[in-house]
Amino acid sequence: MNKHPSPNPELCILAEEGPLNIPFAAVQAYHGHGALAMLALTFQGLRGALVRLQNDGNPLPRSALSVISGHPGPGVRDAIECVTRAVTRGCYMVDRDLPAARYNKAADRSYSFQLRDATRSVHAILRPGVLPPEFFDLLGDPAPAAQQRHAELRRQIAAQVLAQTPESLYDYHVHAL
Repeated sequence: MNKHPSPNPELCILAEEGPLNIPFAAVQAYHGHGALAMLALTFQGLRGALVRLQNDGNPLPRSALSVISGHPGPGVRDAIECVTRAVTRGCYMVDRDLPAARYNKAADRSYSFQLRDATRSVHAILRPGVLPPEFFDLLGDPAPAAQQRHAELRRQIAAQVLAQTPESLYDYHVHAL
């Protein structure tokens, strides 16, 4: 598994013509700057989930993957799309009823996702406390000072998340389908 954090995390997936290494910087370039905290968290979650679905350490074909996310946000969607192309392929679904990791009392969402291939599923569940209470307190506050602080906080969280292992951020549960 991913035992040590990397200063420049990347993951590997099997694309049309072979293995494709995708660093976080590529995912951020695809997304932009908006939802950096969730982008980084989802990227790290995917790193851990992909490893758990691999056979003999071989990268998984992105064409074989589908995703159910409990969070409808753009950072989550864009990280998943950039890595798996599940949105474009019609293999991405948001299920706000996923019961795990419901940390935001003001919003109907789960901070978890399920990554599936033809035979197995990995449920990645964000651990409690990874996102600080201030993140949720500022979410949706229209005041300019709150928006500025939230943007700063999202950048800080992203940097912290990328310096950790996926296993320190998520609990993973693998199931046969």
